[in-house]
Amino acid sequence: MKSSMIFGPVAALALLSVTPASAQVQEAAAVSVSDEIPEGFTRAADGTTLIHTASGLHFPAEFDGFKRLNEKTFDPSGEYIAIGYDRPLDSGKDHLVVRMAIVHIDQMSARDHYMIMRQAAMSHFAAPSIASEGPAKIPTNRRLEAYRGTFSGYRDNQPWLFSLTTVNYGYWSGRMTAAFPQKDAAEAEKHLGILLGEVRSQKPKAPKR
Repeated sequence: MKSSMIFGPVAALALLSVTPASAQVQEAAAVSVSDEIPEGFTRAADGTTLIHTASGLHFPAEFDGFKRLNEKTFDPSGEYIAIGYDRPLDSGKDHLVVRMAIVHIDQMSARDHYMIMRQAAMSHFAAPSIASEGPAKIPTNRRLEAYRGTFSGYRDNQPWLFSLTTVNYGYWSGRMTAAFPQKDAAEAEKHLGILLGEVRSQKPKAPKR
């Protein structure tokens, strides 16, 4: 398995692992942007953006109010990574949490990738239910194979909405989860749309051999 992610010229509609609780957001914030460069990354000329060496994807420290959370390379080779972003909602009372990951998986469809990760995504909520799931289109590249599910559930007795999306880029596969309180849906969808537009503008490259 291998992976990578990208932001800046953000490329991957990578569905990160979901970690949607407010308490988790606060914990992650404590380990946000640091001076340490994670293995498998380099730092861009601006001094804060991380570049995933294997894929060329960029991950800025901040974007449209989003703040990059902890960075971690799961595979020392740099072919399996995950990065999270957090954005305050409702004047800071709530948060929109986005988790992305890019991984090299041989011969796996976007649907199979989604099915493998669906239960893990739903396990972060109480009484989760599937609102919709099926093939998805990436507006900037309709030839890409993608699969998306949207869900509802409860966190701390409050209704939440969340989603899981997987994309097959060829050498790389990406997944991304997004979660937010249902009452903040309109605000969250607006900012998520901006984030996804930036992510979709990038295209991960296969590493040179």
